[in-house]
Amino acid sequence: MTLKLIEGAVDAVKTYLSDNIAAKLDALDTEYADGITLDDIKAWYVAEVQAVPEFPSVFILGESMPVDGEGNGWMKSQSKLTIAVMATDQNPETLKRRLYRYIRALIELLIEARVSVSWAYVIEFTNVNYSPLFSAAGEFLSDARLEVSLRSYETK
Repeated sequence: MTLKLIEGAVDAVKTYLSDNIAAKLDALDTEYADGITLDDIKAWYVAEVQAVPEFPSVFILGESMPVDGEGNGWMKSQSKLTIAVMATDQNPETLKRRLYRYIRALIELLIEARVSVSWAYVIEFTNVNYSPLFSAAGEFLSDARLEVSLRSYETK
């Protein structure tokens, strides 16, 4: 095995979320049944981009990687990630409710990943932030950010 470190954590989160998000969003739409529907995620990014062509989009960003211990051929670390969802809507209240639900979906999926037999990380949720709304061309734009820490023990 080779050390994958923060890049491995980013890739694992992206793969798990992208493989499972559509069904989770459908389940939330059914649960709420209030006419606010969650669009499927159109694009996934692992870096900041200057132009986002499609919404909703998810960014999974590796922020830092404190090392808890290291030895000959092993490393114990925490990958601190920010998972952000960006969305648009013509109604500001609907947009906020969608963002709340997208974050709920991400949290529930990561909780499911945590108990998966093949999941190699211990997930800790550290913070959720909701950005202000911005308006342009008759639509509102905003994002919500979920901060997580994934602890791992890797060997080389």
